[in-house]
Amino acid sequence: MDSESPVSQAGVWPANHRAALIVFIHVDAPDLDRPNEPQPVGLDYTATGLQRLLGNLADLDVAATLAWSPRALSTFPQLARGAQDHGHELALSKAVARPNSRDLSVFSRISGIPLRGVIESLPLSSLSTAVSTDTHDVIGQHLAWTVNGAGGDVPISTMRDGDQATMIIPVSPYWIDTGWFAPECPLPPSSLLEAWSLALGEVRSEGGLMTVVLHPHVSGRPGFAGQVQRFLDEAIERGDIWIATAAQIADWWSQLERTGP
Repeated sequence: MDSESPVSQAGVWPANHRAALIVFIHVDAPDLDRPNEPQPVGLDYTATGLQRLLGNLADLDVAATLAWSPRALSTFPQLARGAQDHGHELALSKAVARPNSRDLSVFSRISGIPLRGVIESLPLSSLSTAVSTDTHDVIGQHLAWTVNGAGGDVPISTMRDGDQATMIIPVSPYWIDTGWFAPECPLPPSSLLEAWSLALGEVRSEGGLMTVVLHPHVSGRPGFAGQVQRFLDEAIERGDIWIATAAQIADWWSQLERTGP
């Protein structure tokens, strides 16, 4: 299926929704084993910011996909378990470190649900330091979805040696919070709300998918978190935008690919 063909077609999304929205929360933690190496500014705020974001999502009854770096999963296992208990999808991130067998073991003990997706990289060089490695070889199982930095308006299907299709979830550098709130030169929080609201309107008119990426140590801070909440409020108020997890989007798109709209 052509990744662009479904856009603007009626009935692409379930229950007559006109568009879809995924909220990714990319969770990382300070590397305590290498405290002298450069790390993102303010990363020690992750736990506090994540709890604020999760509280806002609970108020809105919105489920997100939380992609955990290996060190974040080991540092904040209770937060990960609590997030899943509240209906959020847990995933792994290779954007800052490559998962290994120990990380997968920790994930399985926390989740109890098979891993459905992985963020391999994000479309900002400062956010992606992982080596290029086949996710299937690392994870050792089929994934419903992956984020590899590719852009687009709808999910992209990929086949591997006749296996089940893994959906590539598209991302945009303009829908990642660190592009707006860089400590060196942050933009006004209202500019993020304005830009994302305009984008949401156009995605809705075209019937596409919008994917936003939040970082707890950035968007979880006072002032920034409020803008994200207002953006989600707007999406909910429109009444015809499906706010779903990455796994839900991947499963729906796989079904759509098999049966057609």
